[in-house]
Amino acid sequence: MEKLKIERRSFLKLVGTAGLVMVAENVFAATKFLKPVSVDNPLASYPDRNWEKVYRNMYKPDSDFVFLCVPNDTHNCLLRAHVKNDTIIRISPSYGFGKAEDQLGNKASHRWDPRCCNKGLVLQRRLYSDRRAKGAMVRKGFKEWVEAGFPRTESGLPDSKYLMRGQEPFVKLPWDEAYEIAAKAMINIAETYSGKKGAEFLKKQGYDEEMIEAVHGAGVRTMKFRGGMALLGITRIFGEARVAQMTALLDTYVRKLNPEKDKVEAGRTLDSYTWHTDLSPGTPMVTGHQTMDYDLSTFEYAKLIVVWGANLIATKMPDGHWLSEARMKGTKVIDISIDYHATANKADDVIIIRPGTDTALALGVAHTVIKEKLYDIDNLKSNTDLPHLIRTDNWMKLQASDIIPNYQLAPLSNMLKVIPDTAVIPKDIGGAAVHAQSFVKEGLRKQWGDFVMWDAKTKKPVVATRDFCGKKFSEMGIDPALEGEFEVTLVDGKEIKVVPVFQLVKEYLGEFTPQNTAAICD
Repeated sequence: MEKLKIERRSFLKLVGTAGLVMVAENVFAATKFLKPVSVDNPLASYPDRNWEKVYRNMYKPDSDFVFLCVPNDTHNCLLRAHVKNDTIIRISPSYGFGKAEDQLGNKASHRWDPRCCNKGLVLQRRLYSDRRAKGAMVRKGFKEWVEAGFPRTESGLPDSKYLMRGQEPFVKLPWDEAYEIAAKAMINIAETYSGKKGAEFLKKQGYDEEMIEAVHGAGVRTMKFRGGMALLGITRIFGEARVAQMTALLDTYVRKLNPEKDKVEAGRTLDSYTWHTDLSPGTPMVTGHQTMDYDLSTFEYAKLIVVWGANLIATKMPDGHWLSEARMKGTKVIDISIDYHATANKADDVIIIRPGTDTALALGVAHTVIKEKLYDIDNLKSNTDLPHLIRTDNWMKLQASDIIPNYQLAPLSNMLKVIPDTAVIPKDIGGAAVHAQSFVKEGLRKQWGDFVMWDAKTKKPVVATRDFCGKKFSEMGIDPALEGEFEVTLVDGKEIKVVPVFQLVKEYLGEFTPQNTAAICD
């Protein structure tokens, strides 16, 4: 069939003509839709508005659920995810914190709500990100090391060609294969560093003798389990601790032990939140627990808040409002940091110091507080260990058993309960009382002992226990001395000099004058 030859100009004329004919045929039908609407009372009647549902339904979720938000912090905020077409379209606060109640009936304040932060509100972006790992991944070199049979050098370390971290890709594996690689690697590590041969390897790698002895001949002791930034907080970190404890089964297998007769070892748990975030590592080193032993909501009751070693606005987003609200009520805020960070603009005073000079500044401040007597003396006597006596012959705390023959430890009942060393909390104790007090094992209670103060009224040493602190301190009816040097007689008849802790602190801080501190921190 011969093709029709139509010029472009002719084609456009034809289309225009056809369009006019179509409009002419339907002009009367379209008129009823174009006719203006007249409504006398819009509150009484109005034309159909069902078309608005199309717009509203775009944002109406099909369902929602509450989840625990842990992108890379430990706030554990309870958030609500709104789902449409099996996809999370937005995230909002759950408003459930004010409903929280413990076993004693204590309820949380609704002022914790809405508890959420910027990271939580956009968490769905991470869930559906093209960069999200959606399967088991292993570093290419590590996979090759496993497949080669775990070859090691004379020092026991893998060849460096298998350790090109950051220079080689990750390989995606089926989960079963990933589990197998992890299990084989753990067995190999435990076998390599167990026994005398393992100790020799560690020695060649430069470990101190004390660290090698701490392994106790068990290779699993060289294995450290850490929650990582995605597994932090009390709700998850214990999962890593349990994994570390379960390596005791691996130790039994590798060293062929009898659990009923032999001492079985296990791996170690590293609390990453304590060691590499905005908490001071000195606190867990000394006390065994993290720094945050108070509730941030108490900010609103403070007259002065010193933000030191923390960046609350950036790292405690859901709790930052407590700081801002406290300042609105008149609380003075001082920020001490090595840079002008996000929390600095929420402070009345900002002190920028050189990295590593925090200790010098703290000692300088303490020196000024003591020298100018800016402290609350009643608080020092009733709530601190500054009145405790120190022996000058060995510089240890004077114990009640040092000066009283056949001394028996005093019973403790003020929010503290002594339990047998074999007891397990709360299984052996049970009940709501578990949440109303702290517990201490008998062995540790004996190590604590009972301390001694010097009563300025009677001029004699007086035994004081942990029960008598705070409001209960007044029941003792004593006036403990904070300064001076006193003489006591030990149970063996030896006379020694003793001084209060406060006296030693005062003498030590004498070296940290404001001038010296300024020179160090400048």
